Amino acid sequence: MVDNMVQNSINRRKYLKHLGVIGFGTIAMTNTTANTDAAPITSAEFDYRFKTFGATEEIRIGMIGTTGHTSTILGELNEVNNVKLVTYSNCENSNIKLPENVRIYKEYEEMLDKEDIDVVGVCMPYYLNATASVAVAEKKIHVITEKPVAITMADLKKLLAAVKKNKVRLTTLLSMRLDPQYQAIHNAVAEGKIGEPILATAQKSYRFGESRPEFYKKIETYGGTIPWIGIHTLDYIHYTTQLDYTRVVAFQGNKDHPDYPGFQDYAGMLLEMNNGGTAMVNLDYLRPETAPTHGDDRLRIVGSEGVVEIKDLGERVELITSTQGLYDIELPARKSFFADFISELRGQGKHVLSPEEPFEMTRVSLLAHQSAVNNTIINL
Repeated sequence: MVDNMVQNSINRRKYLKHLGVIGFGTIAMTNTTANTDAAPITSAEFDYRFKTFGATEEIRIGMIGTTGHTSTILGELNEVNNVKLVTYSNCENSNIKLPENVRIYKEYEEMLDKEDIDVVGVCMPYYLNATASVAVAEKKIHVITEKPVAITMADLKKLLAAVKKNKVRLTTLLSMRLDPQYQAIHNAVAEGKIGEPILATAQKSYRFGESRPEFYKKIETYGGTIPWIGIHTLDYIHYTTQLDYTRVVAFQGNKDHPDYPGFQDYAGMLLEMNNGGTAMVNLDYLRPETAPTHGDDRLRIVGSEGVVEIKDLGERVELITSTQGLYDIELPARKSFFADFISELRGQGKHVLSPEEPFEMTRVSLLAHQSAVNNTIINL
């Protein structure tokens, strides 16, 4: 009698477990969205030569806007020879110190009409960057834009078309690729020290601060936390593993900032990679103001032969392999993102971001945001 009861209990558990697996599978299939209107953007779309400059030829720089990481451009001008900031428009931040003789314009349209410039940095409120970048590309001027390069798929397509039509080079400020800790992880994976990358986990945790710009309050102008900061995690996982994404499901919300209803103060993503591996990402703007740093950025990659991981707020990168115990790997010297881009424009090597990657990383981040909004799994 007891044996029959135990057996019936086991059979019931097996049945419920089987039912649960079937049920989840059915839900997953039902909620999977085919990506029909936003196909992957590949290198094949950039089969053209863009304008380059001689090793000693002066490259004239213009700037549009003061929102975001302008210091990635302005703070690195002095690290590059024969580069000169000549003009600035939409300069609404009085704290930005400009060199003498920089011509100032209220609107970028007038600046683009009147100035002879070779490269323009675009750092507008996020919803305006794509339109400004299109205007720059239409003048056959190279672009360095804040990320994401667009906050809607429609604007992304317009910008992609303008860049290809005018045969210009565009990059975006995914400069974390060149931070020493991510360079160290990239090199370790490329050298085969962890074998095949199988699992990547990443984090970006930020202080919110006392306030954020007004445009953060509407999703139509903010664009989303996944495209704004989550794109960094998507990019440095892709960069360090050299793997592409095939599916994504994401979740997001706003629990602690009711005055910013269009803003998400937390988000999570689960992605499948093209080797069958998995990437997991968590994002938040809930880091206490008492924290020792503004951000806490992390990356851990588990491979078939080892694990590599950022430690101590980026101060160390730790590696353990199947043949060697735990040890710190040497961090390379810091590299300038702006100088790296200018070097490619001079024909002196490849920029850390290939021509398609600013667009492809934006595409993936927009679809991840869409997954969270629509509560669905999206094929990438």
